[in-house]
Amino acid sequence: MKIIKQKTFILTALFLAGSLAFAQKKAPVDYVNNFIGTGEWGNLYPGAQAPFGMISISPNNVFENYETSRSGYRYTQDEIYGFGMTHFSGVGCHAMQDLPFLPVVGDLNVSPVYNKGAYKSKFSHQNEVAKPGFYSVKLDTYQTDVKFTTTQRASIGEIDFPENKEASIVFAPTNNANGISAGELKIDSKKSRISGFMSTGGFCWRDPNDRPYRVYFVAEFDTPFKEVGNWRAENKTKGSENISGSAIASYVTFNLQGKTKVKIRTAISFVSVENAIQNLNAEIPNWSFENTYQKVRGDWEKYLNKIQVEGKNEDEKIVFYTSVSRNLLQPNVFEDVNGEYIGFDDKIHTIEKGRNKYVNFSLWDTYRTTAHLQAMIAQKESSDMIQSLLLDAQQGGSFPNWSMNNQEYGVMNGYSPFPFIANMYAMGAKDFDLIAVKDMMKKVSTEFHSSRKSHGWYAVEEYKKLGYVPVDLHGYGASMTLEYGVDDYSIAKICKASNDLEAEKYYLNRSQNVFTLLNPENKFIQGRNSDGKFITPFGESSENGYNEGNAMQYFWSVPQSMKKLIDKAGGNAFVENRLDKFVSKIEVGWAPEKPFYWVGNEPCFGAMYVYNYLQKPWKAQYNVRRVTDVFKNSPNGMPGDDDVGAMSALYVFSALGFYPYLPGEAGFTVTGPLFEKTTISLDNGKKIIIDGKNAEFDTPYIQEMKINGKNVSSLWLDWNALNEGGSIEFKMGKNPNKKWGSAVNDMPPTFYPEKK
Repeated sequence: MKIIKQKTFILTALFLAGSLAFAQKKAPVDYVNNFIGTGEWGNLYPGAQAPFGMISISPNNVFENYETSRSGYRYTQDEIYGFGMTHFSGVGCHAMQDLPFLPVVGDLNVSPVYNKGAYKSKFSHQNEVAKPGFYSVKLDTYQTDVKFTTTQRASIGEIDFPENKEASIVFAPTNNANGISAGELKIDSKKSRISGFMSTGGFCWRDPNDRPYRVYFVAEFDTPFKEVGNWRAENKTKGSENISGSAIASYVTFNLQGKTKVKIRTAISFVSVENAIQNLNAEIPNWSFENTYQKVRGDWEKYLNKIQVEGKNEDEKIVFYTSVSRNLLQPNVFEDVNGEYIGFDDKIHTIEKGRNKYVNFSLWDTYRTTAHLQAMIAQKESSDMIQSLLLDAQQGGSFPNWSMNNQEYGVMNGYSPFPFIANMYAMGAKDFDLIAVKDMMKKVSTEFHSSRKSHGWYAVEEYKKLGYVPVDLHGYGASMTLEYGVDDYSIAKICKASNDLEAEKYYLNRSQNVFTLLNPENKFIQGRNSDGKFITPFGESSENGYNEGNAMQYFWSVPQSMKKLIDKAGGNAFVENRLDKFVSKIEVGWAPEKPFYWVGNEPCFGAMYVYNYLQKPWKAQYNVRRVTDVFKNSPNGMPGDDDVGAMSALYVFSALGFYPYLPGEAGFTVTGPLFEKTTISLDNGKKIIIDGKNAEFDTPYIQEMKINGKNVSSLWLDWNALNEGGSIEFKMGKNPNKKWGSAVNDMPPTFYPEKK
């Protein structure tokens, strides 16, 4: 135990030392700490990647069990098994880590095929650097220094081997997250190149044959080969240049001729090796590491400069900018430089000129927070994301709900592309085929259409007939019904935008289906069976009928009609008492069985803001500040899986002082800023200045607020009113102003069709 504590202390000291070095610099990009969330929770990776980049070069260092590999990196580990070329940020299951390779020194007498520990190296965080677009580390076992930087589709690395050693690189595609079902490796000694492909899939099910995708690659070196070879299973063949199958690996040994440094350029494609080569030549045409890094650093600066914060607490700024950066990792560009991409129909398509095709959407997670944030700082990209989802639907039969590359994995309940799209549209991402999106939404929400035979609007007939999804038909019927209410409200907003007013009315009415599950006796949203009876046994901690959560945690998931829920569930005083109890504890990690605010999972994200509907906004202000305190500038600084930026975006909005509670609306409910000043640069060249007078962690309470110089007490911030720029001035304090924002008219908007 003493040894463990000592090791933890040393790692923490090293981590904080690196953080302080970042804090001395002022550029937003230099505040990013890529090690936040790489510890116990977060499932984040620290490697090099461009914003929304197809390729990411990051170390894979954990493979012991289901709980520790996921994105491929864990800060507490001290060995690196390889560098993967693809990664999925913050996901809760094993994913990607594809095409791993590792520089090694010495004999290659052990097969790495399905043997992740055959070649590995100790490393120390003292010799590790990770920042946007850059990663470097010393491989202690091999006394080799490596560093990498990237473009969207390609990377360049420098490898400094020790003198007078047999220096090689091992390519072991079987050692990705879930294994491979097929692959091919081709060595071209004349061109100092290796290329090929691998087929994998699986995600949570860890079966490479399950909904597989194929990724191609090329790796070129500035140094000739002295020896090449490959393995098939345990059998090594020296001199063999080509191999294919499902149990394969290859190696190249360099002819260093007295030098120690080798440069490597890699690129990937999901279409062909030829396209990977085109990507490489187009994006990294020479061997200049520094020029490539400066370009990707500039790309990161472009986005991170969109929201600039000022304050006294350096750690808060580090957490903030790191959180913004996590929302720029996915979705990923999917088309090659020639515009080709592999579609959801497994056919090769060409994206419209001027657009990008995006993949890797964790929509159940990201619709709540990430969609608004990405539309704020990456409006063009957000429009292309919506168009990409439409293309997926046209090619695959329906919108994906949780996709990886060109496959739909059907993770989580509900049908979340609708609020994701509606939220981005509301925030100004409007350069897509609105009518086609609306028509597809109507089609797939009125009758069942699967996305690649994996997901769709499950139980849509029962939902239309009964007003809910029966738990005996689907085990997550209660949470599905809650999600479908949000989905319907979002579809209504898209129908309104396209002037389909009859459809708007239909979906607005259908968004009220959730109230069929409100049990008048216990005042909870409670699952029902096909016969109409509420499921039993039941209590506030019941998980039956809910996906990753319980009755208390899911109760607050009616954002479209929160005031109606409050009234029908017992009124303000009753619901306030329930909410007080619910937020009395903040749970982190994994807590679906606990009847408290679980910051580590999405259904609870908006609960703190319900106080704004209870005319107690000062309680929302206080409790949102408690949420920001859970996020830390440390490897364990994430309270749960980041889920492709969703949790990081929760921090961003909590720190900015407003939150996108109402789906499909261009606005936010207000709680007050953490920072003294925030400057948001809009795509039209205008700026929004948020002045937080006295804003610090221990001054969470709004004393007064002005918008463009006018005193206001509304708890709703209309984003459209700020499109041409403007100012928001807060005066913050240590004591609550219980009068400010407490009037009925100050309440955020709510859809309440039964109330006149």
